[in-house]
Amino acid sequence: MLHDSKKNYGSISIFLHWSSAVLVLGLFGLGLYMTSLGYYDAWYHKGPWWHVSFGLVLFVLTLIRLIWRLCSQTPQHLRRDRISNSAATLVKWLLYITLLAVMVSGYLINTSKGQPASFFDWFGIPSIGSFTANTVDLLGEIHFWGAWLIIVLVVLHVGGALLHHFVWRDRTLVRMLKPTTDDALNK
Repeated sequence: MLHDSKKNYGSISIFLHWSSAVLVLGLFGLGLYMTSLGYYDAWYHKGPWWHVSFGLVLFVLTLIRLIWRLCSQTPQHLRRDRISNSAATLVKWLLYITLLAVMVSGYLINTSKGQPASFFDWFGIPSIGSFTANTVDLLGEIHFWGAWLIIVLVVLHVGGALLHHFVWRDRTLVRMLKPTTDDALNK
């Protein structure tokens, strides 16, 4: 099952979700590691190249996810509790918005001197202009604190999934782990 249905997520949504999750956690870990490096550490120069390239991958995946979410059917919430459903929806949309803010600020920081952002040295994403040091500092604050906000939202998202699975014992987590046809549920 590739597409989402009224009751389940399809393979496309599952792939986009988990690949984004791996990239978010990897980029956060690498970013945190890079802030501890000195100029003469080998990864001081290698780390940003990987961080920018995989950040661009995450940006493309996030745009695809948003387009997919807006054009595709969204499975219904499994609980009839309006508060928990609203909280889940709010956390998801805050994740999307914060991800975009962090990625755009990262791109602007990387291209702040007018140079393109390198995508694995295959091609460059052009700069939209140069920025003052104060602007770059502000973008750095947005990038740093936005990344931490993403982690807080991820913890809330994971906590909600575990609450559904272990306390409320519904299929919310399971349906994001493997695609199932609606027919298989009715057996």
